[in-house]
Amino acid sequence: MKKWDEAYQLERFAKTEEEFDAYYEEELKSDVERLEAERRKAIGLTKKQAMKLLPAVIVLLLSYFFWPFIIGYLFFGILFISTYIFKDIERNRRELERKIKEELVTDIVKFINRRFTYSRRRYVPQEDFINSNIFDIDPNRYSGDDFIKGSVGSSVEGNPSGNRQPKTELMFSEIKAFHVVPFKDREGKKKQRIRPLFKGLFFVADFNKDFDGLTIVTPQNDRTVAKKRKKNSKDRLEEVELEDIDFMDTFDVRTTDQITARYILTPNFMNRLLSFTTRDRTKDIPKPASFKEASQIAMNARYSPQLNFVNPPYFSFKDGKMYFLLPTEKEHFTFSIYLPLTKEVMKGYFHDINIALELVDELNLNLRIWNKE
Repeated sequence: MKKWDEAYQLERFAKTEEEFDAYYEEELKSDVERLEAERRKAIGLTKKQAMKLLPAVIVLLLSYFFWPFIIGYLFFGILFISTYIFKDIERNRRELERKIKEELVTDIVKFINRRFTYSRRRYVPQEDFINSNIFDIDPNRYSGDDFIKGSVGSSVEGNPSGNRQPKTELMFSEIKAFHVVPFKDREGKKKQRIRPLFKGLFFVADFNKDFDGLTIVTPQNDRTVAKKRKKNSKDRLEEVELEDIDFMDTFDVRTTDQITARYILTPNFMNRLLSFTTRDRTKDIPKPASFKEASQIAMNARYSPQLNFVNPPYFSFKDGKMYFLLPTEKEHFTFSIYLPLTKEVMKGYFHDINIALELVDELNLNLRIWNKE
């Protein structure tokens, strides 16, 4: 059933916790339990293979005290045998990870939005990252995965006003971006100086209303990576002073066009962006029922999407598009064979994807900036 905001007559796209809970029980639970059984079987194989190495490890420990002259040979021998023994375990782990992404993650993506497509090996192109103009240097080492692309809106069904809902194209994925500078040390050896630029989720959305110029919104305390100005004087970035004090205390705003910046960053829009980026998400974290469960949650980085953002995000508005960079400093849709597949793990995947629709909802509830159609 579609949800509509009565004040603005705009559809709400983000799913709720209650909707996910019902979906999990009705459709996802059986698949999770099936793959959890496969995971436990793989763990059993791991323990069985590890027991084969136990005699060799005992001999290695004894040799430390009685035959130290052969300890090096024993160590490399055990290392070689371990590689052979555990190759099946690694193959099973990769196959299980593939099934989780192609079955469970794909199903969650379709539950959130039928128009979304998911590709576990693709990512948002580097060209889009460079076009965001957020950083003062372009990445030359760029990778990612878990690419999701699609559209929301463009529907009349269920709309109280009877008007067609505008359509918004968007795509997002996990991204790691670095700038690598090769150099030689004093001895003439080749080395690399690696500067991390970004690690997190990168979103690109079509505003569906044309505007020219560039406006960037970056964390207020980030004085090292955000661009201050462009070399071309025509595209020089100027500081923007806006009326929202809380917003200006959190973000630094620069633009090539003061009028366009104020057209985009209206008071209502700033208030909702600030609310979106500073909202307390800790209330969504499940309470552990035991010490074991608490330990699993603490060890499993997949639960962090439900926490508050690690750092304030970056926003960029350029030539009719919006770029949203959320620095999470973690791996998304990850899988550890040593941690159980549970409903809360699936909920972590759900939150990762649902962030995109939460953002669309926030923007839909102020300016009709999405409504070009």
